[in-house]
Amino acid sequence: MTGPFYYNKIMNDFAYSFYEETAHAQGDALWQDDGAKYHTSKVIFQWQKSMKMQRMRRPAQSPDLNPIKNLWQLLKFRICKRRHKIQFIKEMAVIVQEKWKKITQEDVRRVIMIIPKRCKECIRVKGGHTKY
Repeated sequence: MTGPFYYNKIMNDFAYSFYEETAHAQGDALWQDDGAKYHTSKVIFQWQKSMKMQRMRRPAQSPDLNPIKNLWQLLKFRICKRRHKIQFIKEMAVIVQEKWKKITQEDVRRVIMIIPKRCKECIRVKGGHTKY
C-alpha cells in the first residue's frame, strides 16, 4: 500500500462515502485506522480536516485497538483448514470472499464489545505492551 493509492483509491473512492453515510445514519462518525504511515501522512491529515472527518486519537505505538484486526484473525482461522488445498490466487480470492460473507453481525459485535476492555488495559500500562 502506498500513500497515493490509499488517498486516491481508498479514501476518495470508498472510505469517505462510507464515513459520510455512517455519520448521516448515526448522527456522527469517528474515523479509525491502524496508524500505518500512509494513514497518517500530512496529505491524509489535511484532506481529512478539509472534509471535516473526525479521527480517533490514539497513543503513539499503542497496542492495536482496531476491531478489524480481530475480524481478520477470524477470517484467517476460518480459511486455515483449506489453505493447503488452494493452488491459485483467484481460488484464494473466491474463498476469502465466501468466508468474509459468512462473518455475522454477532461476530462483529463480539470483537467490538472487547474494545473497552482493551482500551482500559492500554491506559493501565500507559500505552505499553498488553496481552491483546
